Amino acid sequence: MEKYPVSIKWSDEDGGYIATIPGIRGLSAFGEELDISLSELKVAAGAYFESLKKAGKPLPVLAKAVPFSGQLRLRMPKSLHSELSQAAENEGISLNTYLVSLLAREHTKRDLLYKNRNSGRTQAVADKGAKSF
Repeated sequence: MEKYPVSIKWSDEDGGYIATIPGIRGLSAFGEELDISLSELKVAAGAYFESLKKAGKPLPVLAKAVPFSGQLRLRMPKSLHSELSQAAENEGISLNTYLVSLLAREHTKRDLLYKNRNSGRTQAVADKGAKSF
């Protein structure tokens, strides 16, 4: 399992940590402590990989982490470039700093909307008495 990325997140609903291997659906483990969830995931992943081997199926190949440079090249209309440059100048900051702040702010908004939408669905399902797996 050492070659696979692991994600561990706290779950208020479950009152503990949920450990998963991103990209492998349905494989998760629970632990009231972070290290317990990781230990349980190792057991579950070991059993899962062993069952794939016994069935003659290939092990999942997941993308490896690629380091990001923090730089990108962005093309935009000249008019937008001009407006953004002017806005940055008005703020007294560089265009780069201005763009990073805009991206961060919009990304945060989107992330919060997504989380609120999903928590609403989770609550709606819980309100109907559906079982959670």
